[in-house]
Amino acid sequence: MTVGSGPAPAPEAVTEPAVPGGAALYERDGALVVPTDRARGPWRRDALHGAAVAALLAAAVDVPGWTPARITFDLLGPVRAVPMTLSVTPPEGGRRVVRQDVTLLEGDEPVARARCLAVRRADLDLPEGATDHPDPFAGAAVPDLTTPKTGVSEYVGWECFDSSAVSVRSLRSPDLGPDSVGLWINLLVPVIAGEPTPAIARAAAAADYASTATHMRLPFDRWSFMNAELSLHVSREPTGPWVGLVCAGVVQPVGCGFSAATLYDSAGRLGQSAQALVVEAREQAARSR
Repeated sequence: MTVGSGPAPAPEAVTEPAVPGGAALYERDGALVVPTDRARGPWRRDALHGAAVAALLAAAVDVPGWTPARITFDLLGPVRAVPMTLSVTPPEGGRRVVRQDVTLLEGDEPVARARCLAVRRADLDLPEGATDHPDPFAGAAVPDLTTPKTGVSEYVGWECFDSSAVSVRSLRSPDLGPDSVGLWINLLVPVIAGEPTPAIARAAAAADYASTATHMRLPFDRWSFMNAELSLHVSREPTGPWVGLVCAGVVQPVGCGFSAATLYDSAGRLGQSAQALVVEAREQAARSR
């Protein structure tokens, strides 16, 4: 294995399809980021979707020439649909690895936080077959990923991220295990209006959908399984518009669970993710708000 003469070019941000009204998850108002209805979540009308929060934090990571190999996202409480600010620290570290913190604040109060560990990009001549991995998406026909699923807003009760900002379709494949769920995920709108969406932000938004596997175990109308965090590892940033997930979920009667996923794109396997879940009956979740 030999090292090339310089770092590989950075992945290009994907240009999202035009959306009426220039819609995005957030708009800028000076130093503030202002959520739109497309960023709202399905659990509470006044709170944001975890995917929308993760996408915003990931989009704020600023490590050009480095691969954001791991990002841990912590939701410090319900992230309300109000104007907020982002605080980004300078990258710190050595020649091979640096770290950067991104904090989302409502006023002076942190409501979500991300820590990125980034690895310096290189151009390696790897042995043949070193990047080959089983891929249930390879050879599968890509479905129409240009529109959200219909009926989501009626099911949830309001317009939200799921009903207006993302296209989610199921993967049918004999290569999926009996307890695994395969998904195609395509973010349909920019994270911030008028700004390109970094590839890592699309991966972060997609990874939040690993909890779909938990939904297969716990009906949405009777159970709440909000994630308190998301841990994302990638070996590279995704290419192309869609990200594929093969996900599984585990829940326990003590009120805790987790969802995990392997991430793919048109070039193959690229990463993995995990989420810690707070599992509650819907009535109990409503009382605790």
